[in-house]
Amino acid sequence: MSEWNKESNKRLLELIGSSIKGRRIQQEISQEELAMLSGVSHASIVRLETGKGNIALQNLLSILKSLEMADELKMIFRGPESSPSMLAKASSKKTRMRVRKSQSSTKESSKVWKWGEDKS
Repeated sequence: MSEWNKESNKRLLELIGSSIKGRRIQQEISQEELAMLSGVSHASIVRLETGKGNIALQNLLSILKSLEMADELKMIFRGPESSPSMLAKASSKKTRMRVRKSQSSTKESSKVWKWGEDKS
């Protein structure tokens, strides 16, 4: 199990924020400039960098793109590539049909039962 899997969510937010702050400083961009580049409020950037609150996923993505970090998401979300033939095969699966009672059994079961009708 990875070290990060053992961390609390709060600690993970702090680590992510610290990483983003480090990249921002490395690129010599101020928080205000990053806010303008990403379209995210200055307050949200401060919260992200300090790990002191949640940030909307769309805002996080905008910040990552502004810092040219979006490609690093490939490491997190890598998976098998879907080829056109795999997509075609997956979409050609037949949908299962519900089993329904026949029309005759529905008519019989819809009759109202009365006392004494079951005698022959």
